[in-house]
Amino acid sequence: MQANVGRETVPEQTVRQFLYRAGLRYRKDQRPIPCLHCAADLVFPKAKLCIFIDGCFWHGCPIHFRAPASNRAWWVEKIEANRARDLRNDQLLNEAGWQVVRLWEHELSDQRLTQLVIIIRRRLGIRTKNS
Repeated sequence: MQANVGRETVPEQTVRQFLYRAGLRYRKDQRPIPCLHCAADLVFPKAKLCIFIDGCFWHGCPIHFRAPASNRAWWVEKIEANRARDLRNDQLLNEAGWQVVRLWEHELSDQRLTQLVIIIRRRLGIRTKNS
């Protein structure tokens, strides 16, 4: 598992490219709260908004996650711990005034990413043609 690097994944690159083309600038792989051991994939510090792009396997997607047959009990426990950590981090970030957006890797359609752009612009106070 040490070889599994959680950064610069194709889903992350897809989201970053879409947001960049929409004129939005962000910080990547940053801790929203320095003392919290939790780095968000994308952070908008002024808006206090952080975005996580969760892989279906590692974060236990309810639609796509299937535990491997080999060492199944260990994997189920591992993924459940990841889910619990994600919930705990979301709660701590929310309590600190951060808005947390989580996207599953399978949700990265143009429509979903356009909705994300609208959320970010509202949080930043950027007026759009439709608002």
